[in-house]
Amino acid sequence: MARFVIAASKGTDDPTMATMAFIASKAAKDQGHDVNLWLQGEAMVLARKGMVDGVQGVGLPALKVVANAVELPKIPIWVCSACAMAR
Repeated sequence: MARFVIAASKGTDDPTMATMAFIASKAAKDQGHDVNLWLQGEAMVLARKGMVDGVQGVGLPALKVVANAVELPKIPIWVCSACAMAR
């Protein structure tokens, strides 16, 4: 088992890349790895309640669906405090 920190820097500004970080986190967890999802930059806005509801990447499931799949196995989501204060 490996340990992963998946870093996301895209949020509502790039829905496709924002969703990919959540998908990668879930895939690593499903493979039995220890995973943390790190939100920085614009991705930090996705930590706010309800922000994932309207995010839809190209050819991907809605971010709300993927985020729920990340939440269920209790993948820790870390938020950059400096990024949060700036936004």
